[in-house]
Amino acid sequence: MGMKVAAVSVMCQDRRVFDAMQMAGTPCPFFGDIGEEASIGWEASPTYIPPKIQETKENGKTGAFIGGVLMAALIALIAL
Repeated sequence: MGMKVAAVSVMCQDRRVFDAMQMAGTPCPFFGDIGEEASIGWEASPTYIPPKIQETKENGKTGAFIGGVLMAALIALIAL
């Protein structure tokens, strides 16, 4: 369907993806805004930022695997 912003928005619901996008200088979309406007939106409304994931011995390996899969999907979307 070519809905890249919607796909990235779904992935950004994971805090690890959200943080990675911020570190890369490409903030997650904020209610349809992208780029600098999205950054301003996130700064003004931090309650919408996904909660941090508390990794434990039980979920550490699984969490890393899922994070890797999400990042691979994100890179594939960006490459389109």
